[in-house]
This record gives sequence, C-alpha cells and structure tokens, in this order.
Amino acid sequence: MTKSDQHAATAAAELPKDVTRTKENPIESAVGARIRCLREAAGMSQGELASRVFVSRQTVINWEKGKTLPDIESVKLLSAAYGITIDALLDERSEEYLRQTERDRRTILLSLASSLVYILAGLTGMVVVSLSYQFLNWDTAHVISNVEAALRFCLMVPWSVLAFRANAIRNERQIRSAVDTMAFLEGYKPGSALPQTFLWRRLLPHWTAIMVATWVVILFLVFAPLFALKMV
Repeated sequence: MTKSDQHAATAAAELPKDVTRTKENPIESAVGARIRCLREAAGMSQGELASRVFVSRQTVINWEKGKTLPDIESVKLLSAAYGITIDALLDERSEEYLRQTERDRRTILLSLASSLVYILAGLTGMVVVSLSYQFLNWDTAHVISNVEAALRFCLMVPWSVLAFRANAIRNERQIRSAVDTMAFLEGYKPGSALPQTFLWRRLLPHWTAIMVATWVVILFLVFAPLFALKMV
C-alpha cells in the first residue's frame, strides 16, 4: 500500500459513523465526508483543492456538505489531486452511483436535445413542403413531401427512445418540473437549497408557460407569411 493510499484509508476511518446511517442520501453524505477528510489529510484548503480540479470554491463546499455530487471527470481530478486511485477515493457503491447518475444526466440531456432537433426539423419540413406546393408543380412537391415525411420518421425513432428512457429516469428520481430537471442536471440533491438567481427564481418555475408562448410566436412568424403568400 502506497503512502497516499494509507492517507486515504486513514481518512476513510475518520468518517463520521452516522454518515452511512443517514436517511437523506447517504451516498452523497459519504462522498462529501470522504472529500473533506482527504483534503484535510493532504493539508489543502478548499480554495487550493478547487484550483486543482478546476471548479469554484463554492463547488467544493457543496461537495463536502453533500449538497451536490462531483461528476466522474471531477472524481478523476480529485483522485489525481490527492495522489490516490479512484478506488481509494470512493467505495464501489459510491462509484457506481456516480456513474449511474452521470448516465442518467446524459440521457436527459440527449432527450432534451433530440426534442429540440425534432421540433425544429418538423417546423422546417412544414415550411419547405408548403413552399413546394406553392411554387413547384404538384408532382415535385409531392416527392418533397414524401422525403420530408421519411426524414421526420427517422428522427422520430431516436427521439421516442430517448424520451421513453428520460421519462423513466424522471419517474424513478421523482423529477416533476423544470426546476427539478435543472437541479438534477446541476448536481443538486432533492430538498437542497437552490441558487437565488433570476433563472432559478423567475424563469424555471414558469418554464412551461414560457415555452408555450415562445412556440406560439415562432409558429406565427413562420406561418403568417406562408398564409399571406397563399392569399396573393
């Protein structure tokens, strides 16, 4: 066992006994306590650790308090900063939990991105088809319409799969709103205090209404000119 690993073992032994018995997210609490103990054993301040793993001091504070979890890349940087292996930094259960959380976040992000692409592709397709029937002969416009429908179907398949998987993750993790979604993506655990910024206080709580209003405006801007062309 290397000297660094001995420090890790000593720090692990110094973890509060109630960490593993915490009812509220015991893994987050255990990971935070491990990060704190290893930092103190290495004689580093929170600011020094933050600079080594390329995050803010507040992020380190949130990790140590169990408010947020580091992602896998941050875990690798933490292990390098402490001079230990990932296995010495995290136990098997915590490491798998972090990896699964990272996979779930990636799935939700991909689902959101695919939804945006699918909607934009649908709007673009409707505009192209409408213009085709307006300015081209019927046969050519019909071919363009069929191609657009085929492309839209190809996009719908991955979108549906990702949406199904993301919905399962939301149900499992009890993610009900845009605020919950953003909190999960940012690494905040359920029930923790969230930033009091304009985004969190004003935009996210009304995200559905904002999106509906935005798409109404977009649809009007897209289809009003098309309707005007047909009336000419």
